Amino acid sequence: MGEPGQDVVAAAVQGPSELSELVEARTHKTSTTGQTGLRPRWLTYPEAAELCTLSVRSLKRLTAAGTLRCYVVGGKVLRLKASDVEALIVPADQCRNW
Repeated sequence: MGEPGQDVVAAAVQGPSELSELVEARTHKTSTTGQTGLRPRWLTYPEAAELCTLSVRSLKRLTAAGTLRCYVVGGKVLRLKASDVEALIVPADQCRNW
């Protein structure tokens, strides 16, 4: 047979072109770019901290300072947009005159 779970994908996909279409669709669904028609990916503070290797406390400081936008969902739950968190990561030569 092969890898576990491979038979499930093989049963659903008829050929290489369908497989590439499936991969393309999954890639676009999880994309965090600002393309039209795609919903943004929302992160909790711990998820965002893992993504950008900052602490939750540091992210909350950036939010309080207005550097990072925070969104309220349902009147109480706070979420961060993944693209906003990724925008915090810049090359060293563009930061602090390295």
